[in-house]
Amino acid sequence: MIYLPDTDAFSAFLAGKSEKLVVRMKEAFARAELRLSAMVAAELEFGAEKARLTIGETKFSRRVHELRKQLPIEPLGDSFPSRYAEVRSQLELKGSKIGDRDTIMAAHALALRAVLVTANVDEFSRV
Repeated sequence: MIYLPDTDAFSAFLAGKSEKLVVRMKEAFARAELRLSAMVAAELEFGAEKARLTIGETKFSRRVHELRKQLPIEPLGDSFPSRYAEVRSQLELKGSKIGDRDTIMAAHALALRAVLVTANVDEFSRV
């Protein structure tokens, strides 16, 4: 099984906000089931850079850097564009559009046949 955590899930993992999440993600990492989406990597890097520019080097930015060394970025891939088009079109037709980055994450998970790890069930349950 492949697990694709969204940005909030990876942020919570890196910050150690949920012991249960940390344990489950470490287990998935050990089984080589955890993936880092290119979209999530970009958002994590943005958060780390923003922190560095405003308050200097932080524990979070160091953890993002370590994560990037340990977990390769999962590219969007060849099947992503058609999945994205399907997801976005269906959501717009139903009048239940979600955020652009969430649409990308949902389509990426579908393209990989991965389980999307998120606490944002309200948005992602529409897909």
